[in-house]
Amino acid sequence: HSLKAQTPGGGVLALSPLGTGKFLAGTFRQGPGKDSKQSLVGDGATYPVTLCRGEEFLHPRLAVDGRDQTLYSYQPPKNFGDGLETGSLAGTGADSGKMEQVVRHILSRKFPHIHGLLVLKNDRLVLEEYFYGYGPQDPHPVQSVTKSVFSLLFGIAEGQGLLGRSKKLFDYYPASPGKGGWDPRKDQITLENLLTMTSGLGCDDTKDSDSCSWAMVSSSDWLNFSLSLPIREAPGTHFAYCGACLTPLGALLEDKSGLKLPQYAQKYLLGPLGIQAPLWWEGPGNTHSPAFGLALTPREMAKIGCLVLDKGKWKGRQVVPEDWILKSTFIQVPARKTGKEAGYGYLWWVREAPWHGKKLRVLDAWGVGGQHIFIVPGLNLVCVLTGGNYKEGGLNHSFEVLREVMDSF
Repeated sequence: HSLKAQTPGGGVLALSPLGTGKFLAGTFRQGPGKDSKQSLVGDGATYPVTLCRGEEFLHPRLAVDGRDQTLYSYQPPKNFGDGLETGSLAGTGADSGKMEQVVRHILSRKFPHIHGLLVLKNDRLVLEEYFYGYGPQDPHPVQSVTKSVFSLLFGIAEGQGLLGRSKKLFDYYPASPGKGGWDPRKDQITLENLLTMTSGLGCDDTKDSDSCSWAMVSSSDWLNFSLSLPIREAPGTHFAYCGACLTPLGALLEDKSGLKLPQYAQKYLLGPLGIQAPLWWEGPGNTHSPAFGLALTPREMAKIGCLVLDKGKWKGRQVVPEDWILKSTFIQVPARKTGKEAGYGYLWWVREAPWHGKKLRVLDAWGVGGQHIFIVPGLNLVCVLTGGNYKEGGLNHSFEVLREVMDSF
């Protein structure tokens, strides 16, 4: 049987069985309604869609009788020989009963739409669970976690002498097409301002009714769009979360290194971690955004978490300069200015979480929908979450999951 559905904004999804019927394939046509503002395609555009996860896509897990699975008993993760060391909760000081309860809360939908949960203690993967048909080999869109990955790339490039935080953005673009009706305040924007979301450029993805980052995606020249943004505030004085504002940083890294962004990442960061050429969404003119578009498996996200926890080292090798890890995860913009319950570093969120009557520092690579690399240095702990909570705001239950995980130790 074929499936046809329409979104509130007028989009049309049409799917039909493919092959043996295990897959549904078809198209989605974007409608002109309000949901088009949050789409990667323009009004009336059509792109292919394939669904292949069957019933599990609608259920956290299915039991043998076809009903939701709610029972759970802990099993240590498997070692796939991918460079990620595995272990067991036994010997970590964890309360396995409490950790099992975290998983049961996901299975019972107390924490809905969690696709993956990984917990690493002392650089060993001690819990690995997947839901809604996902598995360890499935790349997952990590959304704005891409920003934190790019922060590591910037740190590597700065260590190589290619880029510097104190440099002025428009010293690199003196003939920028965006200089018509020029506001001299733009000349004061530094690369550090971009890294801390304090450039003053007229773009705030969390507050503006029309996201300028989505508008950039629809444009034919991402770099020109970003450089042409008007300025609202004096650089360094106002926090505004803007993905489009990071595009020039990616372009500069490519220009100075002679490598495209995915190639540079593979050579200097991902390759050394044993991560093989992940997906990175491509824009016009072979453009890749430092702000979004990367897809990683949860295990690959876990490796990045361990790298940051170990101050830039992976298996004894200094991949990212240690001083960059310390500076980029230091609060550059306090929570009272970000408007969140977290401060901001260089493309990293920094927050606190309660733990047995104390407050522990938590580093957070945070992507919309529930994508997180949580790092808790005080517990030598990394917690990776992937999810699909795109209709929810805020932390999408993720922080509650983290707190239950932390409480297990």
